[in-house]
Amino acid sequence: MIGIELPTLNTNDSSYTLVEWLVPDGSSIEGEEPLAVVETSKASEEIESTGPGILHVLVGSGQDCRPGQTIAYLFESAEERESYRASAATPAAAPGSDQAGPAITQAARVLADRHGVSEAELRGLGRAVVRTADVEDLVRRAAAASDAPQRHLSKRQRAVGAVVTESMRTVPAAAAYAKVDVGRAEELARHLSERTGSFVSLPVLLVKAVARQHSAHPLMFAALTEDGALRESDRAHVGVTMDAGRGLYTPVVHDAAALSSDRIADLLTGFRSKAFRGTFQAAELTGANVMVAPHTTEGLVLATPIVFPGQTCVVSLGAVDDQVLLDADGTPRTHRFAHLGLVYDHRVVNGRDAMALLKDLKTELETPDALG
Repeated sequence: MIGIELPTLNTNDSSYTLVEWLVPDGSSIEGEEPLAVVETSKASEEIESTGPGILHVLVGSGQDCRPGQTIAYLFESAEERESYRASAATPAAAPGSDQAGPAITQAARVLADRHGVSEAELRGLGRAVVRTADVEDLVRRAAAASDAPQRHLSKRQRAVGAVVTESMRTVPAAAAYAKVDVGRAEELARHLSERTGSFVSLPVLLVKAVARQHSAHPLMFAALTEDGALRESDRAHVGVTMDAGRGLYTPVVHDAAALSSDRIADLLTGFRSKAFRGTFQAAELTGANVMVAPHTTEGLVLATPIVFPGQTCVVSLGAVDDQVLLDADGTPRTHRFAHLGLVYDHRVVNGRDAMALLKDLKTELETPDALG
């Protein structure tokens, strides 16, 4: 008998939802193949078998599960599985039975998540299959029973809140800002977009610029361990914050320094599409050792994001603002400025080091030829 344990798919979640089994309970598994779909607060991930055997499901579709939990067994034979079932000390309902909970459609689960409807409330409906209409009816009845309108945080937003709380509790953050003339960087972005057909933007060039600082500023890509030591990284894996209306995501551009700007642009375009649909894979959201947070809404000058636990800094980018300045000969000329922000863990990074990174990023964007 081999146990199939649920791996850690998202370090910010203490529990996941087992959405569905891709093969029926009792099926013969030939080897490594997808068995189940598990949903975290940010992504859906397939869980694969660890080898051949007869599948015995322990956690039913729609149920909550936790990292490290054994969700199924693989037996060498059907006889061994039947022997196990017969010798179980406590009779249990088959995962697919009504006692194990209803089947919940994906659309119903998304709607329930949006309105903060709990798993227990869905089970309390007493239906074999919970559909969108059932959730809508539950939400209407809850609203009618309340004296005042209420809005519940979604599971995804609660996960974001947990990260923010942990950051504010554990990271003594400081911040610094630099004013950058981004006119030449914008010209380079337009040229690269025309030449490659990719949507190269100022945030794309900033991701590339940040990644290029890895060797010069290793502390910015390190992680502080519980015993006070620093774990340095061998490459720059740049996370990028984005919210397309379905919640905050932080997909990762892995080994960004080795990628061209148009390749980074293509990755970010794909990430935005996945953020809108909520279809990230866990691997796309893990592994960042530095963060870039674009806040480019028109009129927004400065932004101070949090430092994600396990990282030492985050670089923010404000919107571009036109300013008319006099050249050396007194001629007025329009310049395009943006503010770079650096929020950093003051346990690891001192002000001098932060200023040095901001200075180097300012130089990269004001003389951007190396970013092409």
